[in-house]
Amino acid sequence: MVNGILDFLKLLVLTTVSQLVWLLGLLFVFGLLLYLFARFTRITYVKSVGQKLDIVFTGWIGTPVHELGHAIFCILFRHKITAIRLYSPNAEDGTLGYVNHTYSPSSTYQSIGNFFIGVGPIIFGAIVLYAAFQFLVPNTGEVFANLELQSHGLVKGIRGEYVNILEIIWSTTKATLKTLFNNQNLSNYKFWIFLYFAISVSSHMQLSPSDIKGAKSGLISLIIFFLVINLIILSLEITGISSHFGNWWNYVKIESYSSGINRWLGMSGALFVFATIISALNFIISYTALSIYNLIKGRGLINPIW
Repeated sequence: MVNGILDFLKLLVLTTVSQLVWLLGLLFVFGLLLYLFARFTRITYVKSVGQKLDIVFTGWIGTPVHELGHAIFCILFRHKITAIRLYSPNAEDGTLGYVNHTYSPSSTYQSIGNFFIGVGPIIFGAIVLYAAFQFLVPNTGEVFANLELQSHGLVKGIRGEYVNILEIIWSTTKATLKTLFNNQNLSNYKFWIFLYFAISVSSHMQLSPSDIKGAKSGLISLIIFFLVINLIILSLEITGISSHFGNWWNYVKIESYSSGINRWLGMSGALFVFATIISALNFIISYTALSIYNLIKGRGLINPIW
C-alpha cells in the first residue's frame, strides 16, 4: 500500500516536472542567456562612456517593447494596471520604464498570471522579432526555412533527445545567419532597419530583478496548478474511471495537443536563439569598441562581469 502511494507520488512529480521542462525549458535557458549578455553590455557601457549612450541607442525602442510585454499579459490575466510608463529613464534608480499592477491573490488564474507577466518581455519580444522578420527581411522565406529546421532540433532537446542537439543548433544557426547576412540583404535598406530594430529589441528582452521576483511567485502557483491537475488525471487513469470517457479523455490530457504545442515552442525557441545571438553580437561589438576607447583614454581593459 505504502509502496503504491510512493510510486504514484513519484509518477505525479515526474509527470509535472517533465511537462514544465517541456513547456518552459527554452524560456528559462535563453532567458538566462539574454539576461547575462544584457548585463555584460550594460556594465561595459557604465565602465566606459556611461549607460546613457546605451539607453539612447537601443532603449527608446527596446524599452517600450519590454514594458508592453508586461502590460499585454496583465490584460490577458485580468490584472489591473495602476501605472505604466513605456519609456521614462530614471537616472536615480536606473529604471527605463515600468508597469505597476495589482491582482487578487485569491484568484489562481491571476496568481499564475504573475509568471507570464514577469516573463512577458521575452515572449512578446520574440513575437515582435517574428513580425520584424516578416515585414523587413527581403528573403523571409529562406530565413524561416532555417528557423523551422532549428525549431525541430530544439523540440527534440526539450523532450529529452539530446543526441547531436548542440550540433543541430550550431549548424542551423550558421545557416540562418548565412541566409540572413547575404549580399542581397546587405544592399537593402530594410535589412539594416531590421538589424537595428532586432538589436534594440533583443537587448531589452532580459528580465529585471523585479520581473524575476514577480515571475517566481507566479511559477509557484503554476507548479501547484499542474500538480493538482495531474493528480486528478492520474487518479482517474489508475482507477480506470478515465476509460468511461472514451475518446473524449484525449481532450483532457495536454500531451494530446503536443503537435501544435511543439510547433509553437520550436519556433519560439528558434527566435530566442536568434535574439540571444544578436544580443551576444551587440555585447561583443560594444565591448571591443569601448575597450579600445578605454585603452586610448588610459583606463585599461573593461571587466564586463562585475
